[in-house]
Amino acid sequence: MAKGSLSKENITKALLQIFPGAFVDADNKTVRIPTTCEGELIEIKVALTAAKDIVGGNAGVEAASKQPIPQNTELTEEEIQQVRSLIEELGL
Repeated sequence: MAKGSLSKENITKALLQIFPGAFVDADNKTVRIPTTCEGELIEIKVALTAAKDIVGGNAGVEAASKQPIPQNTELTEEEIQQVRSLIEELGL
């Protein structure tokens, strides 16, 4: 299994939950999120890959290693509503 594939799968599921109408592209490598910009329908294309380098450096690695790896990344309805409210406030 490729590096980060479980994390990628979990994040993809979360994106699909958060954004109504979002879907995985036919190539199964990107998530497309439909939205509008100035009244025109557009799709934001999100490609997920595991980074080869960690931007946070040692501090980021240390912080991440102290956190348990989540087994269930299901979002609560409250979390979904918070994200939707934020998206609306940002006009996305």
